[in-house]
Amino acid sequence: MAAAYPIRYKHNAWVFIGAQSLSFIASVAIPVIISFALLDAHYSGYVVGKVLAITDLPFVFLLLFGGVLADKFKRRKIAMTTEAVRAIIAFAIAVVLREPHFTPLDLEILGAASGVARAFFAPTLTGMTSEIFEVSALNSANSFREGARSLGNLAGPILGGVGVAVIGASGAMWIIAGFYLASSILLFSLSTQDVSNQSSPDRDEHQKPVSVIRDLLHGFNEVKSQAWCWVVIAVYTAMHLFVFGPMLVLGPLIAKLYLGGPAIWGMILASDGIGGIVGAALALRIRFTRPLWTSSIIVLGGAPALFLLANHYAPYLIAISLGFFGAGLSFIGVNWETALQHYFPPESISRVSAFDLFGSVALFPLGQALGGVSTKYMSVGNAIVISGIILIALSLVLLFSRAVFNLQIPNRSPS
Repeated sequence: MAAAYPIRYKHNAWVFIGAQSLSFIASVAIPVIISFALLDAHYSGYVVGKVLAITDLPFVFLLLFGGVLADKFKRRKIAMTTEAVRAIIAFAIAVVLREPHFTPLDLEILGAASGVARAFFAPTLTGMTSEIFEVSALNSANSFREGARSLGNLAGPILGGVGVAVIGASGAMWIIAGFYLASSILLFSLSTQDVSNQSSPDRDEHQKPVSVIRDLLHGFNEVKSQAWCWVVIAVYTAMHLFVFGPMLVLGPLIAKLYLGGPAIWGMILASDGIGGIVGAALALRIRFTRPLWTSSIIVLGGAPALFLLANHYAPYLIAISLGFFGAGLSFIGVNWETALQHYFPPESISRVSAFDLFGSVALFPLGQALGGVSTKYMSVGNAIVISGIILIALSLVLLFSRAVFNLQIPNRSPS
């Protein structure tokens, strides 16, 4: 591993975080662009939910396999290749959206292809962080990574919403393609001597192939060995099904009908990114004794945003509450990544990260479809209220979990 120089002096650190920032911005903007492109073409909320769900299905199905590959081969090569693929697909979506009579099927096919690339990209990130930074710097590194993710949550909705309003969905997608391409170039420029493989036989690219099933079972057993890990994964799986997935469909509907359209919705979502940046900065400076448990309390502060949105309150009130939500998610994200890197061995970290991502997003496409279907049986406002109630209940599950309460992250090398 590279020496633990201060982060501001590490070329690889800033390149790595810059690439993630561009990738996160693009990934967050795409659902906003596609949602309003479909709504502006007079498709229903049900169709929007179906398209977004199909886009994410390949990501869900291939994510665990992507984690196995990330533990077997050079993570940097996987990451830069998949980002280049996503850039090509984004260019193709931009071309499709220029046609006045595009169909949802066009977006489903291209979106699904992008989901495949994302499934191989996402598991590389946690492992690459462990390769670039020393153990003593992991919490700081994860704070910067979470800041990059929050920057995506801030700039992505603005780029998507304002981009659609000003230059159209096709023009916004051209920008997205450029972001993915720039991310791939940055990952290519990483100094390979710093991003080195672990000295585990599992990381030998020339070894005899082993059973993918066996590798997956190994990752599953690692997750199962830590109660706090599977409890948090289970809770956030339910949140993606009942809260995050539906909101990606219901939010744009509310914005289009009552709040002023895509630009306003983009600004509201941007407040989540602002809160996330604040949360990441606090995580860099503040070390709570019980980090995941304390972060869950902050997440609860964002619950009112859903009830304000359901009742069409002023956008700035919704944004303020959503900022608390973003801060809590960012804070818990930093400490979650640090806990994974501390309690799990480097040769297994990508598989564990893949199970984490899989647990979190496995039901996300179903949640998006659920958001669209719910509009057939109840008002959009009532559907959002139900999501808010579920968010509160799931947050309380974490707060009453003894394993989450007892988790601590020592500031030392793992045994």
